[in-house]
Amino acid sequence: MRLAWPLLVLITLLLSASDAAAQRRSQGGGLLSGPIEFGLRGGRDFENHAWTAGGQVRLPIKQNLELRPSGDFLFPEDAGTGWQLNADAAIRFGSGAVYGGGGLAWLHPDGGDTDRGYNLFFGVASPSVRYEPFLEFRWTFINDTSPFRLMLGFSLPL
Repeated sequence: MRLAWPLLVLITLLLSASDAAAQRRSQGGGLLSGPIEFGLRGGRDFENHAWTAGGQVRLPIKQNLELRPSGDFLFPEDAGTGWQLNADAAIRFGSGAVYGGGGLAWLHPDGGDTDRGYNLFFGVASPSVRYEPFLEFRWTFINDTSPFRLMLGFSLPL
């Protein structure tokens, strides 16, 4: 319950971010080719029967290339809460609505050791004026398993 208030404040601040401020940040030179975006997401791991909730950051490096660090809490039906951290990169195709990518994954189930593996994913995003909703299909390959996870979320420019 203690986490609810800071999370509510963070969501309120993100939803009230100005489009003009994001545009000003994206016009400068440097490493990034656009504004940094933060997103919240949730989903379902169908193999492990677990719900997930987490967040991601989108760092546009080139016109169609993004770095996407992310993390999720895992809530399996028959075990305690675990977590997964990801160091992913994505490529946007065409107009940017379709993307795909992959990267490294660190999975820590409740009470277990942290395992390393990799992710593969693809998704569809729908850019809008203030936020970008997305639907993502994700596989994490760890210890000879590759559970499928369906993710739904949104990103906002910071």
